[in-house]
Amino acid sequence: MKKVGVVLCVLLWTVGIVAGAVSICDYKSPETSLTDARLSLSYRYYDDAATEGIEANSGRFAADYDQLYGSPNYAYSITGSAELSLNDFMPAGWLGQAGATFRYYPMEDSLLFAFGDMQATVATGQLRPGVEVRFGGGWGRFYDVTPMAKAMRMQRELFDLGVLSNDLSDDVLMAIAGIIGRAIEYETVKDLVADIETLVEADTAVELDAQATLTLEEIVQQAGDDRQCGWAVQAGIGYELIDPFGNPQNIIVAGSADAAFAFGPDDQIKVYADASGPFDILNEHTLSAGASYEVAISGDTTFIADYALQQVKPLGADPNLSHAADFSLSFDLGGADILLQVALTRDAAAPGWSLDISVSAAMDLL
Repeated sequence: MKKVGVVLCVLLWTVGIVAGAVSICDYKSPETSLTDARLSLSYRYYDDAATEGIEANSGRFAADYDQLYGSPNYAYSITGSAELSLNDFMPAGWLGQAGATFRYYPMEDSLLFAFGDMQATVATGQLRPGVEVRFGGGWGRFYDVTPMAKAMRMQRELFDLGVLSNDLSDDVLMAIAGIIGRAIEYETVKDLVADIETLVEADTAVELDAQATLTLEEIVQQAGDDRQCGWAVQAGIGYELIDPFGNPQNIIVAGSADAAFAFGPDDQIKVYADASGPFDILNEHTLSAGASYEVAISGDTTFIADYALQQVKPLGADPNLSHAADFSLSFDLGGADILLQVALTRDAAAPGWSLDISVSAAMDLL
């Protein structure tokens, strides 16, 4: 176990860092490594023997992947999303985008970076996928703030247990997050929690009991609730490896903006926008944008909303615009899991929005 003096030094080091109420995004992780993936599939088939034909034979498939790594001198991200509508077990409409970005920071912990990336898009109405490579510069960083989210959950759980009557000080919350962020330095979780106990007891003059200690251990080991904060804007030039409409490849200009925020330990917001095209970008371009929001309404209920937009504008032709929105609410009811999903999609050639509503349930019988 690390000595108490080490922990107290950590606490003193954080004094004066945080002014006013600390927020989850005030924490800056020395290294970031986050991966998130989601998959959903629904299909409905209904044939009424009393009528001719099949009443319903359609469905949808959706997938999202997001990987982020960041260190003082470099960072990379890999993202992808896909939305596929099915009719008679055959693809009827699709929308997808994927990208890989590498950022090099010439000065440690600075916001200025040089980048190289590859972007790909596919949508209903395109003859083929569009693929581009780009190089340029930008400004911004992303940080893993999961340790601060866990520190805030600890404070909330200690309130619920009746251990705390007042908020922990901002300095103590920041110090707890710092300890969680350096978990790899500890031989055991118990050693890490012991240091957190020392901070809490020194700040509150309350001795934590066995139940409180067990709660802290459970929060430290929780997985699947990663949080990130930050932003980045970048611009540069590139080249079309594949033109989505079979036109000759062009040198392109490109720019993008990404941001991620968390208002508390239970929610996450991500937004992005990306545009590229030749120098006459207003008349010929590819535009992608999207947003996602996830919030744990309670320990057993989670709400997730995703939206994606993609527009491909060929030179001298009308733009092809596709949308996809997905809303889901999941309930963990002890022995059963219930999922409510609402999906809205609009392909480039569709006259209006398609609506898909589904409810599913699963139960462990043994």
